[in-house]
Amino acid sequence: MKKALTTELQTQLWETIKLIEKNSQIEMVVVLRPRSADYLDIAWIWGIFGAWLGFTYVMFAPELFNDEIVYATPIAAFLSGFALAHLPLLTRLSIKKARLEKSVEIMARAIFQKGGIQHTQAKMGMLVYVSWLEKRVVLLADKGAEMALPASEWQDLRVDFQGIFRERKPLDALIARLEKSQPVFNRYLPPIANDINELPNDLDVDL
Repeated sequence: MKKALTTELQTQLWETIKLIEKNSQIEMVVVLRPRSADYLDIAWIWGIFGAWLGFTYVMFAPELFNDEIVYATPIAAFLSGFALAHLPLLTRLSIKKARLEKSVEIMARAIFQKGGIQHTQAKMGMLVYVSWLEKRVVLLADKGAEMALPASEWQDLRVDFQGIFRERKPLDALIARLEKSQPVFNRYLPPIANDINELPNDLDVDL
């Protein structure tokens, strides 16, 4: 994920955030992560399944195998299955939608809390959390920002941002959605004099 975010895109992302904050009271933080959980249990399941297939093959195949192959095949099959399960597509297809959504929601709220996004003076902090493996976008806003916009506006924003994963270039689509959201925040949270940027645009939270 970090490799995909080139210097040019990173600069464009920061400039877009600055523009939103300049034209509204919102304090926006965008966090991009490759995944929201390790899902190691899925890798173990695939590994064990691979080992079972390998063992079944050497035991019941018509040809005869020497002891070394009988011993090594299940181990190699386990390692292959364990490694394949780390492919994002296979992981995503192996996990129920509800679990993926819960993992993303938990991580987003943890970043919101540990990153101190809820500590802005006017309660205008907002997190745009993008989790790549799960293909989910979560918008979390502090109570000041949450109450300033009608619920229908927040719903439209959430649906619109989730749509970036239907685009050929999701990162470009994310920036486009941020630019599109600027008039919404400007309408309901117009800028005020001497408004201070209290949150870093490149917030890095270690969890």
